[in-house]
Amino acid sequence: MKKVSVIVPAFNSHNTLPRCLDSLVNQTLEDIEIIVINDASSDDTWDIMLDYESRYPEKLIVIDGGVNRGSGGARNQGFDMASGEYIGLVDSDDYIAPGMYDLLYKKAKETDADIVDTGFYSEAMDKAIVYTSDDLTGELDADKRKRLIVTGGYLVTKIFKNELWNNPPIRMREHVRCLEDTEILIYMYLKAKKVSNVKEVMYRYCDVAQSATKTMDLKTYYDSIYGAIGAIYDVCHEIDTYAECREIIEYAIANLYSYGINRCLYDQIIRFGAAKQNIKKYFNNVGYNEKKMLSDLCKMKNEIGIGSYRDNPEVIRRISELDILIMEECDKRFIK
Repeated sequence: MKKVSVIVPAFNSHNTLPRCLDSLVNQTLEDIEIIVINDASSDDTWDIMLDYESRYPEKLIVIDGGVNRGSGGARNQGFDMASGEYIGLVDSDDYIAPGMYDLLYKKAKETDADIVDTGFYSEAMDKAIVYTSDDLTGELDADKRKRLIVTGGYLVTKIFKNELWNNPPIRMREHVRCLEDTEILIYMYLKAKKVSNVKEVMYRYCDVAQSATKTMDLKTYYDSIYGAIGAIYDVCHEIDTYAECREIIEYAIANLYSYGINRCLYDQIIRFGAAKQNIKKYFNNVGYNEKKMLSDLCKMKNEIGIGSYRDNPEVIRRISELDILIMEECDKRFIK
């Protein structure tokens, strides 16, 4: 068994994949496997992968996915092959510090942590961030779980015990352009018993101009929101720790619901202005396609059965009054 398996989905990554793979094959942690999945690229990504495999056969496993399944689907192929005690994820646009997995693995073994997080640098924001602060580490209780869920963060800055992915198996949604990891992070925090951190900036997030989140139309964004809301409930609601975190999870669902509504109403909000007195105008003037999306989104959220926004202190604290009123108006119009 390897110490760490690193899963890298790659789609048309000619410009960035060599830099990414160089940072992985040169990790100071020797006992590592790097699983790279070609997600039906139309450029020479596959050739680059084969070249690196020929040079680093003891470290690299390459998979030609055959059909485009999105980053989640490509990662799923990697999870099925990962033999490491811990699993890490890296995007092919990004790269990491040479000692990242050495430090994360050592911290994991020192603390017997299920998840170890580290800091990342965002080129777009010119900012370094460590999401998992010291007060969120150690044995998890309800308070820590809730704060970790609302803090969020990224899969790619962490390592996870293999069993979190595979006992029982949990996989990512496929053919998704964004928010494909939303329910996964919540699931991991509900399942993990202990979390640790390495307070160094080890992951370099590179904002690519043509990345998925930069070229997203309404339908694609809506589908991502719709899928994330359903997935949070589907994969999490039967976990033992769900009840103690229910309010914060329902806040997360309501927040996504608000994003979805506001994206459908975007043109009308721009037209009439963001104000309480204009809420009815947003809905009265929205287009047919957007109205159908709002109806479907509302019905799906209602089937999940989250409680009243006003009775949830996390919703009141974290979502603006205007957005709550917009959600309430949407519910009135589409819940029969």
